[in-house]
Amino acid sequence: MSVFGCQPDVVTYGSIIDGLCKHEMVEKAKQPYFQMKSRGISPDVVVYTSLLQGFCFMGNLEEAKSLFIEMVDEGVQPNVVTFTVLIDGLCKQQRLQEANELLDLMFQRGQHPNTVTYNTLIDGLCKHERMEEANRVIGLMIQRGKHPNTRTYNTLIDALCKCGRMEEANRIIGLMIQRGKHPDVVTYNTLIDALCKDGRLDKANKLLHLMIQRNEHPNMVTYNTLINALCKQGRLEEADGLLDFIIQRGQHPNVVTYNTLIDALCKEGRMEEANRLLNFMTERGQHLDTVTYGTLVNAFCKEGRMEEANALFELMIQRGQLPNTVIYNTMIDGLCKNGQLEKASDLLKEMEESGCFPDVVTFNTFISFFCQKNETSKVVEFLLKMKQKNMSPDTMTLYIVLKLLSNLKDERRQELINELPTFPAREPPCG
Repeated sequence: MSVFGCQPDVVTYGSIIDGLCKHEMVEKAKQPYFQMKSRGISPDVVVYTSLLQGFCFMGNLEEAKSLFIEMVDEGVQPNVVTFTVLIDGLCKQQRLQEANELLDLMFQRGQHPNTVTYNTLIDGLCKHERMEEANRVIGLMIQRGKHPNTRTYNTLIDALCKCGRMEEANRIIGLMIQRGKHPDVVTYNTLIDALCKDGRLDKANKLLHLMIQRNEHPNMVTYNTLINALCKQGRLEEADGLLDFIIQRGQHPNVVTYNTLIDALCKEGRMEEANRLLNFMTERGQHLDTVTYGTLVNAFCKEGRMEEANALFELMIQRGQLPNTVIYNTMIDGLCKNGQLEKASDLLKEMEESGCFPDVVTFNTFISFFCQKNETSKVVEFLLKMKQKNMSPDTMTLYIVLKLLSNLKDERRQELINELPTFPAREPPCG
């Protein structure tokens, strides 16, 4: 800027610092901060708050606290946003006592916390099941003339539901309505999720219809929660009926909705229905993701229907969806179990060429196959490949090899032990 005769001011520096901090480039943000100070430009509350937010986001609370002290020493008054940013950072680091103390400091300095400040602290306390303290903060909030909003109540209701304190959650909803705040989709979703986790699906379904009667529109989180719970209880016809209900209401099931139903159908061996749902999904223009393909490929492989598994695998690639390690492993396992070693080996090569790296499960599949065939030279070959790739054997690898050794005669067993590669000792687990 100085090239064009313009000198950056506090606003210019503030914008640069804020932009860098929002892009998680806090270390780079320090450079314009020190530069502005060296040029005699005093940082204002906006500059300090941007940097504080950056430090808090990166979890560097000690530097944030030092900057806060520096700010006060320089005579710059922290505002409500500054305090809220620090309270949020402390809550995320589970330093709840310090967060409470900072709220007290706000009062001492004549600052008035806003609803966001209170909600931030309440959220931090609720996430760590400190419900009594959260209630105390709500009481303080009301006493100080700030009214809890829907988000305040939702935070409390969510925490109570997660603790299994449903009666208290319902009491808070009553209090919420009494105070003129109406439950929103988040409130209902929280309650429906809690009821589903408690196995009370009929009550959850009634709540869904009550929600609709009250003109609160369920979203896909609402429906997916119920569909998932119904599938887990084996109530697939009801789950399918709910899918029809969603479509009739003009709403669009998402990939999670379909994946949940496809997975449930596959687990019950209802492959034709799962396939029909896949086709229906495609007809409606719904994008199929890795989970969709992976679920069906896995189910076909388990049933030994390798042609169908392979057709789906190829379709996945044609549509630009790259298989991940799990899907490659599933296919390799299925091919090995069906005696199609050559195809499994070709797939391993294809896997590596595509940039998808084999893991210990991939190698265990081949090692297990060769152990069953008593092809000890191939077992050694694949163990050596593992070592070359700096891959450590896991418990399953050791089990497979030990089982092979136990089936060999003494002389051959010793020969194989001598041929086996040695791997670096693994660090024992902590604790």
